[in-house]
Amino acid sequence: MRATFFILLGLSIFGLFLWATLSGALFLLGCLIWLIIVVITVGYPDTMVLFLLGAREVRSSDEKDFFEASSQEAYKLAVPMPRLYFYNGSLERAFVLQNRDTVSIILNKSLLEKSHPDELRAITFELLLQVKKGMAPKRTKSMFLLGFMAWMIHSVMGALLSLLPFKDVRRAADWFLNYLINPLLEVIFKLIIGEGYFKKLQGLLSDYPHEKELLEKVGLRLRKPYSYYSLPSRKLLELSSLYKSRHFQSVMALEFLPHEWDYLFTTSELKRAE
Repeated sequence: MRATFFILLGLSIFGLFLWATLSGALFLLGCLIWLIIVVITVGYPDTMVLFLLGAREVRSSDEKDFFEASSQEAYKLAVPMPRLYFYNGSLERAFVLQNRDTVSIILNKSLLEKSHPDELRAITFELLLQVKKGMAPKRTKSMFLLGFMAWMIHSVMGALLSLLPFKDVRRAADWFLNYLINPLLEVIFKLIIGEGYFKKLQGLLSDYPHEKELLEKVGLRLRKPYSYYSLPSRKLLELSSLYKSRHFQSVMALEFLPHEWDYLFTTSELKRAE
């Protein structure tokens, strides 16, 4: 409900802004853009997230282990067979999207390449469990809302910053923008999802001890305290993104959002897995 409320609030504010600031042909153009956003929001939020991540569909002939793991876990949980994608990013992340009966699983490319069949089964089980328990649509709406916000901010500010005459000034302003936007998106994400989402998922996984143990072993390999998960390291990644495209910065904004693995792969859980 909170995700839907924030989406409706955003559409209402955008509509009021158009009504108060535009007139004539510009107002009609703004209404057309507003209508397109509404159609995407209602009918294609998962497709938009795939676009924002730059996801590419995986072929069964290229990643047989990924397809076998997904089909086995989907059959086990009695959920629709998901469409499988990979994306290029900075963090080893995995996401699940659901829009009505369409389910999609997206893995970071390096994570997909490094994972063994047992690890892929554990990852796909955890993602499809969210589908089984009706949690995935909320996560999809949240990622759509915040991903679209990040994409719009980066696009608009990128156009404005391009007017600045000095490259170093543009990069400094760009870094300052990234320094502010990621904490803001994280706060909104927590307001929409909250820690209760991750606690609920952890409780659900407790009912499947074998799958949970396999997932914790995945966490043993992924957990890198001084690489991905510390604040200074993330800020260094933001700095490095200044030399890359706006689209890459938007992908990074989605990756930096709180993820269930940040909660599930705690020190105590990993020690128990060892």
